Amino acid sequence: MPNRLDFVPERSVARLDLSAAQSGIFTPGIETIDIQDVQVQRFNDLAQSLNAEMPSLSADQLAGVARRVLRTAAMGGDSPFIRSRLRRAAEMRAMRADTAWRLSEDFQHRIGNLLGYVDDPLGLIPDKTPVIGLLDDALLVDIAMDVLRDELDGYAEFRRFLEAEAIARHLPVVDLGISRDEWQIAREDELRLEKHLRQVRGSVYASSAAERIFRVC
Repeated sequence: MPNRLDFVPERSVARLDLSAAQSGIFTPGIETIDIQDVQVQRFNDLAQSLNAEMPSLSADQLAGVARRVLRTAAMGGDSPFIRSRLRRAAEMRAMRADTAWRLSEDFQHRIGNLLGYVDDPLGLIPDKTPVIGLLDDALLVDIAMDVLRDELDGYAEFRRFLEAEAIARHLPVVDLGISRDEWQIAREDELRLEKHLRQVRGSVYASSAAERIFRVC
């Protein structure tokens, strides 16, 4: 079997059978797809660099995923899974490019490698392939989500905070100059204030109730 050092372009690891008999749906132009060892190795190497707990996927497993996507997309013409994961890729791109959101070097590196693969039209499955052309991209984004979900959720909250501040100050978001660290401080202050107010309200209610119960006439 070819590896990175003795790869022979004419040899492929498998012909992925995506015929109507296998997938249950006829999609013109994708009855079979040839994928090569070096492409599968590149995919798995990147997957494991994004999430060390991710096991390697075989060509047969990838073909099975592709057939399921074809069946799911048969009614709508595209795949909700692929569409949702590519939206997540766009969020990662925006987060990585935002200088106000300080990412760790590790996350910068992981996201950069992932987006480099997403931007390459000649990955495991060529992007121009109908319906499933971006499936390998979506799978890698999904794998990365296990590691990046908290970071993405934090960034989304940060952006909502900036939008609210921009409205309150009557300024464009770009003119606020608020960094991630400053947002975290403001967020912690707000959480402490909310906790204090809950305690005050709780003590007031308790005191009022006690007065009603033990009032001496």
